[in-house]
Amino acid sequence: MKRALFLAAFALAACSSVPASIAEAPAAEAAPAWRPVAPENLVLLEVPTGTVAIELFPDAAPAHVARLRELLAEGFYDGEFFYRVIEGHVAQAGREFEMASKAWQPVPFEAERALSADGFTPLGNADLFAPEAGHRSGFAVGRDGQQEWLMNCPGALGMARDDAPETGNTEIYIPLQPRRYLDRNYTIFGRVIAGIQHIHRLPRVDPFTEEEMNALFGEDEPLAQQMSQYRRSKNEYNIITSARLAATIPAAERPAYEVMNTASAEWAALKDSKRDYSAVPAFIAPPVNKLDICSLPVPARKVGE
Repeated sequence: MKRALFLAAFALAACSSVPASIAEAPAAEAAPAWRPVAPENLVLLEVPTGTVAIELFPDAAPAHVARLRELLAEGFYDGEFFYRVIEGHVAQAGREFEMASKAWQPVPFEAERALSADGFTPLGNADLFAPEAGHRSGFAVGRDGQQEWLMNCPGALGMARDDAPETGNTEIYIPLQPRRYLDRNYTIFGRVIAGIQHIHRLPRVDPFTEEEMNALFGEDEPLAQQMSQYRRSKNEYNIITSARLAATIPAAERPAYEVMNTASAEWAALKDSKRDYSAVPAFIAPPVNKLDICSLPVPARKVGE
């Protein structure tokens, strides 16, 4: 049976037995169904098949968000590629050679942080990978005591790194499928809110190996121009034509997006609708009344469409 949804706070009845100061107090307003995405947190990534809109979450990983904003301001990703796209795993972008990004210092490891319970909306059922799961500002998060982390659900934006924790630099990745075993091991600092289909359409490609580069160009000669041409031929359809913050676009021209408010009654109703399949006539054995947090991304929409 569907749970009752409380769409608004109860208003106090005005009657002679209730003090006027209480009876006249306004009812608490219901949380709005949608919230705007701040332009300084909106990344617009252009690939051959269209635009990918990404919302950043500085509360979870401030150093990573600051680094990405710096890279975007420099035009770091313009003309670069998703050079590692592994079926059922991730799409990784940037510059796969260490020498190409060595000017950027590593960022601190921010896979999890101590965050207040305020603003956290529980999923409502147990999670396989976290003691508690839910959402904060539309982002899927896990919690363990006072520690909280963003999840590696499809469409999350993470920072790739070497083995040591504080070696993240400039290489970003987007999971194509849930990769929850990466939770708390790699820093997630944003998520795709529109255009995820363009990431899924990227041709699958493996990154260059050191042996491959040495065989083609030799160990002593960088031959940067030839390397660039070869990279382009291998990643022709995985190119990032541009990547920029919406805040850098004139206000009259920039696109605007909204995300469903995970503190709203609308989100609660949507979750419930995805738990209860008892009314589906074709189902013989309806699924258990539980929700996988990665199977229901929080909806987003482009304003004006």
